[in-house]
Amino acid sequence: MNYTQTAFTGRTGARPITALTRELTRRMKVVDESAVQISKQDARRVVKALKGAIAVSNGAIETLMDLVQLTWEADWAADRPLVVWPSNQHLADEVRKTVACIKARLRELRAAGLILARDSASGRRSGFRNRDGVIVEAYGLDLSPIRLRYAELKEAGDRLNALYALFKSGKKEIARVRRIVGQALAQAADLSLTGPHWMALQDAIDEIAFAAAQARTMGDREGYQAALDRLPGVEDLVGETIDRFMFTEENNPSGSSVSPDIHIQTIPSENTVHAKRECSSDPEVSLPDQAVLPPSPSQSSLKVRPCDLAEMFPTTSMYLTEARPRWPDVHNAAARLRHDLGIRSGTWVDAIDTLGRDGAAVAVMITAEREARNEIRLTAGAYYAGMVARAKRGELDLQKSLWGFRTERMAAH
Repeated sequence: MNYTQTAFTGRTGARPITALTRELTRRMKVVDESAVQISKQDARRVVKALKGAIAVSNGAIETLMDLVQLTWEADWAADRPLVVWPSNQHLADEVRKTVACIKARLRELRAAGLILARDSASGRRSGFRNRDGVIVEAYGLDLSPIRLRYAELKEAGDRLNALYALFKSGKKEIARVRRIVGQALAQAADLSLTGPHWMALQDAIDEIAFAAAQARTMGDREGYQAALDRLPGVEDLVGETIDRFMFTEENNPSGSSVSPDIHIQTIPSENTVHAKRECSSDPEVSLPDQAVLPPSPSQSSLKVRPCDLAEMFPTTSMYLTEARPRWPDVHNAAARLRHDLGIRSGTWVDAIDTLGRDGAAVAVMITAEREARNEIRLTAGAYYAGMVARAKRGELDLQKSLWGFRTERMAAH
């Protein structure tokens, strides 16, 4: 309700009369059989939710809560008077404030149409109940506006709670995408990759975070949601940048003899050892280009080469266009394949962080093969994310899975 708060300002000592108080008084005289029946608990809940939802101070809302607490449960029935008669001194003592402070709060509540003044001839507050607890006569502070405006007040509180929930979930989502960007930039830095396309990732997430912060300060729900709607675009940009500028033969993403095998870690372990794939105590011995996979929980061990993967996973062999693929070819194939499987960029970056480049690529191939066999209940993206989650718990056994696929291929031949 929007009413101009025009009131008589003459120094008569009487309560000011406003259009809002007149409308509430008229509504109290009309019996509305369709009115919502509320309890004392409903009243407390809706009043508590008003903090920040309407143009009333938190202190005034606290005093209103105290007034609601003074009512009896039966007072909230539609046909009962809803008046309390505490003195200003009593209300001040309850919250350890001055009487002047309480008077200011009550004026604020009356101006907002949350309470009405029910004055006696002397202006004093008083009342009594009969043996059944029903108010027979009372002069003081009328809380009927809460009952009359319950639906309106509840809607205001619900809007604010929904806004706070959006802000909370949005903050987590921005932090999640910021972490994905940070992982990609850390990987690029370790590989000595430079260029404006990498800094563009940081600029993109910073711009969204700034827009969201501004919208939150202004309480702009639409603006905040619009900022969140741009986050998937940043995730896609991260994936596209990784696929285009990181997994190329020139960058040698396989981690061969000229670069260490690097895994992204938010907090690097002090015990981490970065070993070259082809290093050996005997320089004359040349080891095959084998996969670097996470430790096997079952202690399984299988020396996997790119040509082995092409044989074990016929579904993905079409992505390996080289007759004798190398690890850069496997990584590039996996990057393309994960797009077709619907694996999110964030999950892909997380997989590289958790499994390493070889492990992430092998996991993509396993996912594609199981998808082709209709062995995945939900989606390939969800299955792949589940593999990454198990890897974080130390439960994923890529070596054992590879043994299974290799055994099947051998039996087929």
